[in-house]
Amino acid sequence: MRLKWYGTAAILLEQDGTKLLFDPFLSLNEKCFIPPEDEFSAVEELASADTILVTHGHLDHIASIPAILKQGDGTATVYCTAKPREVLVSKGVDEARIRQIKPGDRLGFGPFEVHVLKGKHIVFNMGLVLKTIFRALIITNRNNLRYILKENRICVEAGETVAYEICTANKRILLLGSLNLDDNTEYPEGADLLILPFQGRSGIGKYAMPFMDRLEPKKVLLDHFDDTFPPISSNVKTSPFISLMRRKYPGIPVICPEACAEWINIG
Repeated sequence: MRLKWYGTAAILLEQDGTKLLFDPFLSLNEKCFIPPEDEFSAVEELASADTILVTHGHLDHIASIPAILKQGDGTATVYCTAKPREVLVSKGVDEARIRQIKPGDRLGFGPFEVHVLKGKHIVFNMGLVLKTIFRALIITNRNNLRYILKENRICVEAGETVAYEICTANKRILLLGSLNLDDNTEYPEGADLLILPFQGRSGIGKYAMPFMDRLEPKKVLLDHFDDTFPPISSNVKTSPFISLMRRKYPGIPVICPEACAEWINIG
């Protein structure tokens, strides 16, 4: 099994020729607005995925789906909850290519078995909100900002965040769409790999540690720590979290991938 990260929370997972794509969103240009329906260098590769799975309906998790489906061979299917389904249909995605899912569902794709779990979105703290509002990049990225504000009124989370447990014959991955967990859901402990979105709070390294205590993964891969939709996003420092992990869990490696780089083999 291997994976590649395409920035934000976009993960492509592949085994034995079957490709699962999670939360596709391709970066907005840092200096000028590029609509997500335009051609991107990565779209063709992402369009080779058999299946697209969505964790929730925010812009930075679904915006590139129409372009990817248009580029592909017409066979890929999107799996998502009710609200992102509604949004994608409004953006011209054929309803026949969308399957609505809910927590508790079990799905099979080639060598993969996927269990849909109830998730929970991170709650943005006031310090981070104020820091974002007063960033100088608000001016230099005003075109992005207009687009993001408009789309954020359409692409809402609606309390529908899910997580995915992805299993093959010998590996288990837990993929979160946002750095939070539902208090009443039993999540699998000891996953071979935890894919952890790393954005949304001030002091996020310390904030993430209780989730490590609860999940006890064998390995952690961070995503969503990059600045892909300025001025709302930012590059998040991962080093404080890595230092905390080395002190408390020295046997658990933390991977900070490079977007669109080589495939990462996970066994």
